[in-house]
Amino acid sequence: MTRPLYRRVLGPAFDALPPRVRQLHDLDGTSVWEGVADVERGPSLASRLAGWLTRLPPAGSALPLRVTFEAVGDRELWSRRFGSALFSSTQYQRGAFLVERVGPTTFVFACEATAETLKLRLARFRALGIPLPRFMHPLVQTCESERDGRYHFEVEAHLPLFGLLVRYSGWLEPRRAQSCRAQ
Repeated sequence: MTRPLYRRVLGPAFDALPPRVRQLHDLDGTSVWEGVADVERGPSLASRLAGWLTRLPPAGSALPLRVTFEAVGDRELWSRRFGSALFSSTQYQRGAFLVERVGPTTFVFACEATAETLKLRLARFRALGIPLPRFMHPLVQTCESERDGRYHFEVEAHLPLFGLLVRYSGWLEPRRAQSCRAQ
């Protein structure tokens, strides 16, 4: 059986992560987490076009969020439902890096794990399979943490010259199993 993706990428540093962050990423099948998110989208035409191409979630406050994480072989499929909008990606390992494929784009991240946070730092970027020079990379900041017993996330991406692409943050908890009651 393949070890969970984030355990492979982070190695021993995985065990230093906050408990809820560890729980979310210690995936060996399928799990569903639910919560709430706030989403802000960039106003520029380039930001709107990039958001449309990658199917980024629409702007909104206190959007219900449901994320299905599915381990398939050595990859993870993430399906994020912000309200009624679906935003999906595939994640996998390449050497010491975490790779995330979103529509026609590929993000290659270096991961930084501490007892407080998991941060992803963009190392390389491809659009339509073409590696872009660093000055053309989007500026991406991600931070995962635990507060009040919940998994919290903050993601922000800016396009060079065009400003904000998307900013979303919120929290997730594991979905409780549905119980069947005899009648």
